[in-house]
Amino acid sequence: MLLVPEFFVEIGVFGLSVPLRAVIFDLDGTLINSVIPFKEMKRKIITYLQANGVTSGLLNEDMLNAEIVKLAVDHLRQKGFSENHITKVLAQVSNIMNEVELQSLGSATLIEGVPKTLRALKLQGLKLGVLTRGCREYTHRILAKFGLDGFFDAVAARDDVSQPKPDPEHAFYLLKLLGVKAEETLFVGDHLSDAECASQAGLRFIFVGRGQGIGKALELGYQAVDNVNEIIKIIKTS
Repeated sequence: MLLVPEFFVEIGVFGLSVPLRAVIFDLDGTLINSVIPFKEMKRKIITYLQANGVTSGLLNEDMLNAEIVKLAVDHLRQKGFSENHITKVLAQVSNIMNEVELQSLGSATLIEGVPKTLRALKLQGLKLGVLTRGCREYTHRILAKFGLDGFFDAVAARDDVSQPKPDPEHAFYLLKLLGVKAEETLFVGDHLSDAECASQAGLRFIFVGRGQGIGKALELGYQAVDNVNEIIKIIKTS
């Protein structure tokens, strides 16, 4: 019988009556060491948006891609641009993201111990999924590159939904694919957007690493671990 991870029982956020049925993972920084040049990606996106109606200076590279896109769309609508124009702009922004991501495939590396961790979770009877802002092609190719694709029951990439994480729509889409409820699912990620998505979707959550977003994760009552492999110590069976 699967038990709720002790951590969640201790902080009193989830009750013993709801067993853990699935674990979903962010991809870059959680399962693999990504070398995607996000600053370069943002520069290209901002340059393109400014050339297509967004006022110069409105956007900056310190914003998340999701913030850049949302602010740009709202701004273009305020300026009276047609929905057709905005749709074409969004399609090209997606193409820019895809291109930069795919160019990084060859240099990415696998985080040590990830296959062992995934194998252990599968042996516990848990469903596994990937929730990523990477595009579908990048996600499937990099999972296949490191032999991880066989571990996952479902994958939800950026281009599978209209509103990717931190919007909870992204998580709900993956939960539907997995056939589980939010309260039955643990999300493991390394970024502020992961913590925010978990909070909005009602997911259990563990923050991996000590990077951007750890403060928010702790503020929301979540636990942080140094490496994804440590979640095995938290999830136990009897």
